[in-house]
Amino acid sequence: MDKHPVPLEKRRVLEAIIRVIDIVAYFIIFVGGCYAMFWTPESVQRELSGATWLVPMWAAFLLVGGALGMFGRISRIWVLEPPANVAAIVGGAMYFVVLGGTLFQSLTAGVATALILYATIQMFRRYIELQIFGTDPNVHGFTDRIAEALRRRTGNVAPREE
Repeated sequence: MDKHPVPLEKRRVLEAIIRVIDIVAYFIIFVGGCYAMFWTPESVQRELSGATWLVPMWAAFLLVGGALGMFGRISRIWVLEPPANVAAIVGGAMYFVVLGGTLFQSLTAGVATALILYATIQMFRRYIELQIFGTDPNVHGFTDRIAEALRRRTGNVAPREE
């Protein structure tokens, strides 16, 4: 890859596409939180039976994860994305566990469960990606890391050399 780098203009386009995909993914998580909060399906409510208190909690994780992640990606303040990913992962995992109980009841439930699992895995992938690109090995103290994170914004293009 270093011998044949992607031309700069093509790279900008590809990185912009990735950014838009991330924004849309966070928006979908937010919409999922709205759906969970206001239009919880009857099958999910039946599955939870006595634990319906989980619905607002899981919806809140999705709402916070989606909104915070979307704002972080739009504003390029990357430090907002890791906690957004954690919230989205927890909300997605809760949803997966709840839907897992209906997995074999219908084809639709099976597909929904698989899609929730995939979305949760993708949020985890984004979290790991942020850990790789969002750390500076030369900054050691906790307060220094926080100050550096608050100063840093993601550019449109990642630099080729350090």
